[in-house]
Amino acid sequence: MSPRTKAQFEEIRQKSIVAIRAAALELFAHNGYHSTAISQIAKEAGVSKGLLYNYFESKEALLHDIIMDVVEMGEQFMAQIMASTDDAAAQIRTLIEASFAVVRENRRYWKLMTSLALQTDVLTPLMPMLKEKQEETIQAIAGMFQQMGADKPREMAFYFSAVLDGILLHYMQLEEGYPIEAMKEVVLERFLPPN
Repeated sequence: MSPRTKAQFEEIRQKSIVAIRAAALELFAHNGYHSTAISQIAKEAGVSKGLLYNYFESKEALLHDIIMDVVEMGEQFMAQIMASTDDAAAQIRTLIEASFAVVRENRRYWKLMTSLALQTDVLTPLMPMLKEKQEETIQAIAGMFQQMGADKPREMAFYFSAVLDGILLHYMQLEEGYPIEAMKEVVLERFLPPN
């Protein structure tokens, strides 16, 4: 058997990191961040505690990594929407459709992230950065509504975000019985100008 290549080691490393993140998110969401031990995460991920510490120096660093992954995903999501077109109505449509699609495609992941996000004391060290990122998103959405002629674009951006959050939260809670497609159409009708 020949020794592993750098590429093989990197692939193994990435698989381990993904397994560790997934196990941590699952345990943080179900047991609570403070009640979850590193040893539990390692066991759930199928790695040794030492290997886990090789990738993450602490439970706090692991939490930070999970949250930053979501923040980066959100930034990429918004950047793609903003770069796709200059037409604000088309951007809002894409934002609505993509938001519904991403939650539908991985409802379990977003349900776990929501559960973690509701543990506000856990996120306290990250709150300044999270608020800054949220403000950037609100400003971008407000810009879209301003371009569409909204009287109060910032307030409309907050309202829009709250509607999306509320509908997607209901969907995560009620799952299969929730009329998700019908609700997406209601949101599209509410926030887009008539053709």
